[in-house]
Amino acid sequence: MKDRVEFYKMHGAGNDFVMIEDMSSELDFSTRLIESLCADHTGIGADGLIILRPSAKYDFRMRYFNKDGGEAEMCGNGARCAASFAFLKGIVSEKMVFDTKAGPVEAMMHGEDVRIGVGSVKDMRLHVPVGDAGLEVGYAVCGVPHAVLLTEDVDSWSRERFVETGRKIRNAAEFSPGGVNFNLVSVMKNDILRYRTYERGVEAETLACGTGAIALAAICSAMGITGSPLKCRTTSGDTLEVDFSPAEDGARDCFLKGPAIMSFQGVFETHIYI
Repeated sequence: MKDRVEFYKMHGAGNDFVMIEDMSSELDFSTRLIESLCADHTGIGADGLIILRPSAKYDFRMRYFNKDGGEAEMCGNGARCAASFAFLKGIVSEKMVFDTKAGPVEAMMHGEDVRIGVGSVKDMRLHVPVGDAGLEVGYAVCGVPHAVLLTEDVDSWSRERFVETGRKIRNAAEFSPGGVNFNLVSVMKNDILRYRTYERGVEAETLACGTGAIALAAICSAMGITGSPLKCRTTSGDTLEVDFSPAEDGARDCFLKGPAIMSFQGVFETHIYI
């Protein structure tokens, strides 16, 4: 492991990440190191860490780790930041295909925005009773699993109420052993949704969730509430654009477009965190 490692800090609609380029595959990140780097007050601070590695078939491979150090299959906002980061580092041109644990992702640069294709939403169930929370939610998998609850006004929920409900659903027996992300959504217009997300691995509310936006859009479409395309307004105030084709158990040809912004860059010394 190098003594000094260059990093960049990026965010996609407020969902923030530590970005590291390791195309030479020289770096090894332990769970403890990832947790330390992502810690809000004693580290760099982020919802997760993203490492760019070489891929045998595609332009590069994105490895995504949650704030708790666990590796996840996919992160929509993280994937958009990975595409923008790879373009900034000269690894790819404006159009690219890269690998993730959830499969290949197509991406295209649109200025500060990035549009990615994330394949399909699968395993949809519209009415899942959650005993611990006393609620019924929609469920779908967009790389990672999501539970969705419709409410009249997401912003009328206090942070405490939202986090408490999110924690119950995330840990509910119905979604064991891996758990689930929880999304609370309101319909503002036929083509505009407002949502909030409690993310597993972060174990808190995040400012945005890309895979959550796609999953909840597909669920709302299946319920006959909205169609495609549509816009999803995040807690950060940014808007993510989603389009897809409905399918029997979810959606196919799913795309997500939104900002991927560079915040700053720096160097950390590994011995401080290990």
